[in-house]
Amino acid sequence: MSFMNLSFTSSRTQLENLPVPVHVILASQSIGRRQLLEKLGVRFRVVVTNVDEETISLQEPVKTTRARAIAKLEEILKNPRVYALDDKAKNLVIAADSMAVLGRKVYGKADGRESAKAMLKELMGHTHSFITSVAAGLRDENGNVTKRWDKTATSKVTMRKMSTAEVEMYVTRYDFTRFAGAYSLQDAPWDLITKVDGSYTNVIGLPFEIILPVLRSQGVVA
Repeated sequence: MSFMNLSFTSSRTQLENLPVPVHVILASQSIGRRQLLEKLGVRFRVVVTNVDEETISLQEPVKTTRARAIAKLEEILKNPRVYALDDKAKNLVIAADSMAVLGRKVYGKADGRESAKAMLKELMGHTHSFITSVAAGLRDENGNVTKRWDKTATSKVTMRKMSTAEVEMYVTRYDFTRFAGAYSLQDAPWDLITKVDGSYTNVIGLPFEIILPVLRSQGVVA
């Protein structure tokens, strides 16, 4: 009997000492961000927040993307039941926001075919800045937010000039509504973007130089 009790106690202690699992939640419908996490081998769940990011607009683009990313993160952390966070696990929530900037003009997602064509015509033949802000937060198994991260990356992107026919073909063939600046590195014709100075993954929407240290700090990736 004493042997059985010892065995049971030992097994229970081992279970109690097991690390608490970390569930990753991506607060974005972006296919590019999903693909980047998948390339890292991360298991995650996608949620869409109720935040209307278009209502968040500050004087500087970097401040705008940062405020939007943080707003989406906080929406989830403050409403764990609405977004079905697991109370028996750690929840690592990742939010991001991107925009293209040329001069003093900012380019978010196009809301229609004509606005997409206008964006492309203004960006092509120039080098613009592409900004992505990432905000992440860790909610532990006790419901406490124990860690927050937020950081912004900027890359320089050069787009070649396109003919009117090429612009028409692009907006017909590709889903321009999903991307800041109405273009996507992974979906666009291979020669549309002629040069990227800085982070390539930033232009896709989730810079590895920002998100990898966060994931590694929680043992999600090696």
